[in-house]
Amino acid sequence: MKYAVQKIVSFVMTLCLVSFLVFAAFAVIPGDPALSKLGTDATPSQLAALREEMGLNRPLLVRFADWAVSFVQGDMGTSYSYDRPVSGMILDKLPITLTLAVMAFLLTIMIAVPLGIYAARHEGGKVDYLIYCINQVTMAVPPFFLGILMTFFFGLVLKWFTPGGYVSYQTDVPGFVRYLFFPALAIALPKAAMALKLLRSSVIHETRQDYARTAYSRGNNTNQVLYRHILKNALIPVVTFLGMALADMIAGSIIIEQVFSIPGLGRILMTSISGRDYPVVQAIIVWIAVLVLVVNLIVDLVYRIIDPRIRME
Repeated sequence: MKYAVQKIVSFVMTLCLVSFLVFAAFAVIPGDPALSKLGTDATPSQLAALREEMGLNRPLLVRFADWAVSFVQGDMGTSYSYDRPVSGMILDKLPITLTLAVMAFLLTIMIAVPLGIYAARHEGGKVDYLIYCINQVTMAVPPFFLGILMTFFFGLVLKWFTPGGYVSYQTDVPGFVRYLFFPALAIALPKAAMALKLLRSSVIHETRQDYARTAYSRGNNTNQVLYRHILKNALIPVVTFLGMALADMIAGSIIIEQVFSIPGLGRILMTSISGRDYPVVQAIIVWIAVLVLVVNLIVDLVYRIIDPRIRME
């Protein structure tokens, strides 16, 4: 219980720090939201009036305190560019980004776990060597470049999907999932390669432990030893990695959305940054931070449950 309380306190403090740094960063970087909204033809009096209306003339700490209290209450402000509540804009786009991240996470597991186990069971074989070579290349390629390659090969050459032909989840759920498959795969492949390598090494290490040899001596076959004894221990570091990978995939989805022209949080984030629409940018970044921190908190707590050695420490 004490461990959980410590983690929750750490979560709150980290979120507060991230929120303040984001808020402060947009307060000091060059750019005038009032000028971006009114344009260069605005008079000085019009700019001054709009800055006063936006609250830009108030002290930084006062503005941050007001914003933080409103954010906790669910009021994330109003977009400078669209004159819409920021909360509504985020709620419209959040399902897209979260679906993309979850699909990437599931693909990572589906690729890494069976191939990692197979490679470990056939250590030193030709297939193991082939998997190793492909794995090394995949780990070195960033997701956005994989997305470009997939768009060219599967979209333009094979025509398996239409680049830029996004299908909304509100009108066609199966079409929406199909369109997100390749973006999710681009995010998943590098993480799957890392998880595969980690699982293979972990399984091989556990296979050579005394408890595995004892299990074999009792007449268990390879599958029984692997699935009843070895995997239970070999998966512990992999579960931790996958938890951290999910947090990274949430942030990575923002980038890959730009490659595949997906109208998720990534698009409005980029548009809002260029338009100095600070309420939107601040809210999106803080929401991403919340999701990443929540995932990491859950991973820490689950890891403590599944690994008794952590509890003993």
